[in-house]
Amino acid sequence: MAKSAIVIGGGVAGITISHLLSEKGWDVTLLEKNGHLGGGFKTFYYGGHPYTYGPRPLISRNESETGVFEFVNKFTPLRKLDHNLLTYVEHDGQFYSYPIHEDDIPRMPDADKIYAELEEIENIPQRKPENFEEYWLGKVGPSLYEKFINTYSKKMWQVSSNKEITDFAWSPKGAALKSGPRSVSFSNENIIGYPYAHDGYDAYFEKATQDVKVRLNSAPDKYDLDKKRVLVNNEWISGDIIVNTISLDVIMNNAFGKLPYVGRDFIKLVLPAEEILPEGVQFIHYSGDEIYTRVVEYKKLTFHKSPTTLLVIEIPSSNGKLYPLPVAEPQALAQRYKNALPKDVYTIGRIGSYIYNIDFDGLIIQCFNFMKQLDE
Repeated sequence: MAKSAIVIGGGVAGITISHLLSEKGWDVTLLEKNGHLGGGFKTFYYGGHPYTYGPRPLISRNESETGVFEFVNKFTPLRKLDHNLLTYVEHDGQFYSYPIHEDDIPRMPDADKIYAELEEIENIPQRKPENFEEYWLGKVGPSLYEKFINTYSKKMWQVSSNKEITDFAWSPKGAALKSGPRSVSFSNENIIGYPYAHDGYDAYFEKATQDVKVRLNSAPDKYDLDKKRVLVNNEWISGDIIVNTISLDVIMNNAFGKLPYVGRDFIKLVLPAEEILPEGVQFIHYSGDEIYTRVVEYKKLTFHKSPTTLLVIEIPSSNGKLYPLPVAEPQALAQRYKNALPKDVYTIGRIGSYIYNIDFDGLIIQCFNFMKQLDE
């Protein structure tokens, strides 16, 4: 008899692990609380324009080693992209490249001061930073930190000081101060892609789960993890293992308290222009006192054809569990939950792991690694 698995949550992690388990002959039941699969990668439409909640390019790092691009490409063909983004610095009245690029410094009104700060940094012995603020000050100095990082990160994470952020290994986006080509265009080893299909990754969600028992609108009412079972619509469903991708406090009945998250409000805006942003630029960060953090022009990712264009404005809020906090106290709480999981109950994914720095490629790699560990 085939072994059985219950997978909780139908985002990329839940879909991918369901597919990999079913390929190995497991009888998999995938439970998703919404009426669709895909989580934040699901394509929606506004004014005929396809969009996702947050831009979702696939960035495959070390492709020859991981094979992530090739894996996703089997389900939905991907086009390769260059990745360009800008930051608007209101104090300067200028748009600059991000990651911070050294070629932009001469255009800055305080360029001489910035160069002096960078020279001073080079002459100071480097020590291990204790928090996000120390990291950035030690890399780019106070002026660039104020322009690009300080206010943006505080509003992004809803904190009063960036010293509260203690997990910052993910922060540089490749480099704290970049030189060379502005475009984050990668080599054949590092590929950025997005589906050709108008509905984005939706074909991936459908094809990857064709041998899986998918139950939509099916958030469990009760979790009995010790017995590897959940109650859904007055029916107990049991498995040999449970693989969780949703918040740990939910599946463990808030045993140690609630895990905090930062969410987003998304404002959709259709404008009477074919394109707004410069060629190759997909979105803009806003680093000042604006309430929004990012504006995305989705046709720069989807290549949708229309005489109008869709912008989506992102405002940090408490709406939704989108981003685990990179802060020591909630991370310790998440680890306490992980340590308390019963045998044969596993947790993966950005939310299930309570780790912010897991992108699309990281989710799939995590699933690949899970399967290797399961086989051991």
